[in-house]
Amino acid sequence: DYNENHGGKWSLNNLRLYLNAMYGSDATRKMFHEIDQTALHSIKAVQNVIMNDKHCFECYGYDMLIDENLKPWLIEVNASPALTATTKSDRSLKHSLLHNVFNIVLPMSLPEDPLERQRAMDDIIAASNFTVLCDEEAERQPLATASSAPPGKKWR
Repeated sequence: DYNENHGGKWSLNNLRLYLNAMYGSDATRKMFHEIDQTALHSIKAVQNVIMNDKHCFECYGYDMLIDENLKPWLIEVNASPALTATTKSDRSLKHSLLHNVFNIVLPMSLPEDPLERQRAMDDIIAASNFTVLCDEEAERQPLATASSAPPGKKWR
């Protein structure tokens, strides 16, 4: 319901808690997975026409409608969505978004070693509550078979 503190917007964490309580964790997890897949497929559908420059980034805003069966429906995707805030809660959500985006795009410092750099970036992304939907670098690496894996090594 709408109120002056949060308007009609909930944080994803609050939405997840509510849906877990009302529909259970399996249905909630499935719904969020479908939202992730919708976002991924929508970006892949236009990947050849969006700007791909390693020196810049774009933030997209997804408007999704969730029906009574927890099926997500994509309404629209906004390039460079408005960041004006209408409530305290909205301001907090958008501040957190910007903070997390800048931590990922402009990390304070990263180690020189490529493996340590990747671990540091993984930690930054994990702390942001963002979800990596597609790791193109990992997709380009050949998959190892179980017989070629060193003892104790896990393959993606």
